[in-house]
Amino acid sequence: MNGPIPTTRVFLSEIGSLPLHAKVRFLGCVRKYDVSTGHLILEHNYPRARGQNEPAAVRVDINVILENMKADYLRVGTWLNVLGYVRESPQEEKQMPVTDSSLRSVYIEAIMIIPAGAVRVGEYERILQDVREINQRVKRPAHGVSGSHRG
Repeated sequence: MNGPIPTTRVFLSEIGSLPLHAKVRFLGCVRKYDVSTGHLILEHNYPRARGQNEPAAVRVDINVILENMKADYLRVGTWLNVLGYVRESPQEEKQMPVTDSSLRSVYIEAIMIIPAGAVRVGEYERILQDVREINQRVKRPAHGVSGSHRG
């Protein structure tokens, strides 16, 4: 069957372990926007690890969709739903010192960003975790019907 690859809903903390070119959808909070590169740094403190000072974070390249982005989307503390592809960071970014290990050698190439509004983060985390557990019980892949969004 031909068609677009399915989108897998993931937690931001899982992005570094996904294969390159995977199509993902996740929730993240704006930590920083770098105007010179067109990259957002998004974070989400889930799962909450004891002794971990910083929440998981990922770079999100928004250059492709920049003209459709509103200034409100770029404000620190704004929660965003991101749809995009896992990409390998360029060699020069890999050699830059990174204090957060989750910002290692991958980033997300965003194809769509939707503001999450007044999202209840705890409820989002619980629901996504519940969907995964149900999919595991019925031996359904994580990108099955209830865990995906085609787009």
